[in-house]
Amino acid sequence: MRKSIVSAACVVALAGWTTLAEAEVRRMVCLLSGLQEVPSNQSRARGCGVFEVNTETNVMRYRIVYWDLGSTETAAHIHGVADPGVNAGVVHALPAGRLKVGAWSFSEAQEAAILAGRTYVNIHSSTFPGGEIRGQIVDLVADLDGGQEVPANASTARGFGLFMIDEAANNLRYHIVTDGVVGEVAAHIHGRSNYGVNSGVVHGLPGGVVKTGAWAFADGAEQDILDGLFYVNVHTGAFPGGEIRGQIVSSVNPIDALQEVPPTTAINSVGCALCGINRTLDTYGYDIRHQLGGGAEIAAHIHGYAPVGVNAGVRHGLVLGARKLGSWSYPAGDEASILDDLTYVNIHTNAFPGGELRGQVVWRDAAPPPTCPADFNDDGFVDFFDLDAFVECFEGGGCPPGKDADFNGDGFVDFFDLDAFVEAFEAGC
Repeated sequence: MRKSIVSAACVVALAGWTTLAEAEVRRMVCLLSGLQEVPSNQSRARGCGVFEVNTETNVMRYRIVYWDLGSTETAAHIHGVADPGVNAGVVHALPAGRLKVGAWSFSEAQEAAILAGRTYVNIHSSTFPGGEIRGQIVDLVADLDGGQEVPANASTARGFGLFMIDEAANNLRYHIVTDGVVGEVAAHIHGRSNYGVNSGVVHGLPGGVVKTGAWAFADGAEQDILDGLFYVNVHTGAFPGGEIRGQIVSSVNPIDALQEVPPTTAINSVGCALCGINRTLDTYGYDIRHQLGGGAEIAAHIHGYAPVGVNAGVRHGLVLGARKLGSWSYPAGDEASILDDLTYVNIHTNAFPGGELRGQVVWRDAAPPPTCPADFNDDGFVDFFDLDAFVECFEGGGCPPGKDADFNGDGFVDFFDLDAFVEAFEAGC
């Protein structure tokens, strides 16, 4: 019987098999709210953050914004180690102000907890000295409200979702909390669809205010999950189709004055752009919120295509106002530029007509499928056809495309390569 390369032996051998860049840097995000505090509070402040965790250098680079704090900020930190709903001590002090940019040099012992989503941002204020808004640092988040329902409703209920994805195991762990929902009758994860579009149920959620568990998703769904094509929907008797909904997104993007080119002096102007992309239907969904501190808004757009630090033209017009919820049907030929992180949100004001605050939109790619060195002919199986193919290559009779006989990569073709291949072959990968 032919042995598939997804056998248990191969899975064990390749559990950590990624490219160097993926092994070194992981992008994580947070959504800040009073509901995540322990105990929770009714602060209307909000914010978000993005974190680049470099496991080679043990450095976390961060960009965090918040606004509408009910009283003066007194301190801000990253805390850990703790799961959602649990408090922990300070591990890193954050700079003061609505925009916090910096880096944390963490210890090797702290790395596993960071990558497991067990640290959080906490903004302390004079009214809430223990913390007014908190944001768990995770892979994906959801911000639940009635405005995202299709059609939208005026419910004052709200909620949040925190998600950690295991791409190798096809598993999405979740911690979802609702507030103000009365008469819940069901709750689900739905998909696959972007902001503004309804779709069917893919996973049933437990009842109650706090919903924890895991969804074993189908193989191949990980990129659509990371692209933001699934959403949480909480159904009630008053709104059987859904009272509050929250798109599950990994593209969480702070917006601030320092990203403008040149930077502006409106340091209190900040915002967040939560985005999803449907690569099949060529739609770019967004839920953008901001607060201005410099001037009155006169226009807003998605611009492209340009990297950080470079300006570009308008690609899509956004509505005026503190919240911009919608989608852009982009030209199919532009998708590569969008996925290369070359678009940005720009809010223009009368004080800064070229743009008062800007936020580059970044997407997260799924890890590439693991490769199996012993599958020398790349047919998806490890069998004697691979052994024959390697021996033929080793003897100079021709190699499969992209392969050579220097199996151990030492720059020579010799019997050490044959030994290395046989060892991989016998191990299953």
